[in-house]
Amino acid sequence: MEKEQNFMIKHPTVEDAQAITDLVALCDIEDIGEPDINLSDVLDMWNSIPIETDAWIAVSATNEILGYGFVEVTGANRMDTCVFVHPQSKNQGIGSLLLKKVEERANALAKGKAGKQTLMIQLSFSNTAARKLVEDRGYQFSRLYERMKIQLEEQPNQQPLPEGITLRTFQPDQDEEAIFTIYDETFQDTWGYTKKDFTTWITQKKGDGYDPSLWFLVWKDSMPVGFLMSRMQEDGLFIDLVGVKREYRKHGIGRALLLHTFETAYQLNQKTILLYVDSDSLTNANRLYQQVGMRTHSQTAVYMKEL
Repeated sequence: MEKEQNFMIKHPTVEDAQAITDLVALCDIEDIGEPDINLSDVLDMWNSIPIETDAWIAVSATNEILGYGFVEVTGANRMDTCVFVHPQSKNQGIGSLLLKKVEERANALAKGKAGKQTLMIQLSFSNTAARKLVEDRGYQFSRLYERMKIQLEEQPNQQPLPEGITLRTFQPDQDEEAIFTIYDETFQDTWGYTKKDFTTWITQKKGDGYDPSLWFLVWKDSMPVGFLMSRMQEDGLFIDLVGVKREYRKHGIGRALLLHTFETAYQLNQKTILLYVDSDSLTNANRLYQQVGMRTHSQTAVYMKEL
């Protein structure tokens, strides 16, 4: 434990998860006008990082959590981080100290690894103070991610699929390897793709928000050619991943998956649909989302720093 000014930096415990969720939600409200996190998001993240070494919180004298940061190894040559500071606790050095802890740990994890190691941080594009902080520490702007949203006013129409192509709901204990295979192939066409281990990946995806009725696969005979994974959140149905094999793109499959998901959400009386997309998507995914009525609600800036 380390004391700095009127707060202490220490590693969180599982008991801190709800308070951290509340902290990040407050930061979201300040940046984009509404929360974009729930408890399951934090717990799912912690399934892939050892919080006793790779996560930190800033705690006040009255045991209130004022800041939170973590570092996650996301590939052979990449680590990801985010740092959050309570809106009423800014300009106290909390963000700077948490980022310092992140970088020290990232450099320790990078030692002995082959090739260049890069640390990536994401923050709200509208948060100019945070952007200046990371720029002053040597991070370079990389790209923008858009948070897109649609509020359904009426039941969506289904998109017809090409002959011989079928769409069905994910079957637990049967389709796990199929959905991982199609994910792994289609996401090689996205920026920042890193090879995933099947067991780790499927375990993370089957976290607290897992609902197999909100996962869909598109098949050509016995071969998966497209997929969509979504989950229900407090603020709406969140589309986590969607992909279509290269040779089956521009045939309406992505649109069919989206509209089928919209209809499913509508039937569940959930009218709000959200997702994130790279503004410079190599597959022009953002254009597809616009075509089905989704609109940009906020933007996340991605910065990179070589370790």
